[in-house]
Amino acid sequence: MTRIRLLSLAAVAMLGTGLVAGCGGDGGGDEDPQQVLDETFNNDETVTSGVLDLSLSGSAEGEQGGNIDASLSGPFQSDEGKFPELDLTATVSGEGGGQSIDFTGGLITTTDAAFVNYQDTNYEVPKPFFQQLQQATKQAQAQGGGQDQDPGAIFDQLGIDPSGWLTNLENEGDEDVEGTETVHIHGDANMPQILDDLQSAAEQTGTGTGQLTPDQLSQVEEAVTEASIDVFSGTEDRILRRLVLNLGLEAPPEAAASGVETVDVEFSLTLSDVNQPQTIEAPSGAQPFSQLEQDLGLPPGLLEGALEGGGLSPSLGGGDLGGGGLGG
Repeated sequence: MTRIRLLSLAAVAMLGTGLVAGCGGDGGGDEDPQQVLDETFNNDETVTSGVLDLSLSGSAEGEQGGNIDASLSGPFQSDEGKFPELDLTATVSGEGGGQSIDFTGGLITTTDAAFVNYQDTNYEVPKPFFQQLQQATKQAQAQGGGQDQDPGAIFDQLGIDPSGWLTNLENEGDEDVEGTETVHIHGDANMPQILDDLQSAAEQTGTGTGQLTPDQLSQVEEAVTEASIDVFSGTEDRILRRLVLNLGLEAPPEAAASGVETVDVEFSLTLSDVNQPQTIEAPSGAQPFSQLEQDLGLPPGLLEGALEGGGLSPSLGGGDLGGGGLGG
């Protein structure tokens, strides 16, 4: 598998499991697992701050095999009437098909500035573009009546219902997740339902490239050799604290020429320090955005012009990170 194909697989896996973590616990186990899922994914509790830790690992076996590891982590905080603050760091590393990737970057936003990090150097986003972001945020908040939107409403808008993504449910008992007591629900991934929901979400967000045919859906389902999901939901508030997806795929005989025989993917998302105050500060010594263009070897003003001229939809930046799907 070439690096591009491996990264494409990773992107699909990440899109399809933006809600998914695993290991058994001790104690508890009395709650009905389906009820726990329903309460978790239809929760009206708003998450306005916390620490996000998302990771993805994948490996492909065969002549064109390879591997990839990616992570996104850091604190976030959103106060009503203010621009959302976050300090997220992303890393991607992997190799395959004779190619390799090793990337580190990040994004820091405060109430009055934004910065991108590339290879351990911070660059300040141009003020005009940040002002566009601020304006888009205000418009979105005004359209929403100034209230944070709960995750259940987000799922409804996207036409998805994650509570139906698991079958053969088991309550594995209570387990501590980063200092919070949770109920651990394990189940097999309901691939037909997941694929159907993902297509609905793609249609709602305008990112779809066309519906999969029944034959294509059948081919995807037949390629799956393992698909399990673990959900960890707060015992007191039913807010999602961790979610893990394990996915195994086997290439059909007609695809043997691709040089890939099997693919294994694990995706996990952990949410800690929920609704606890986070300290997010602007980095010192940030370079001007023009320096990033120079470091990348791009023509002066190219990136800055693209940012300022791209325009923004009022839907961008309006909801808090948790209210957009992490709160459960």
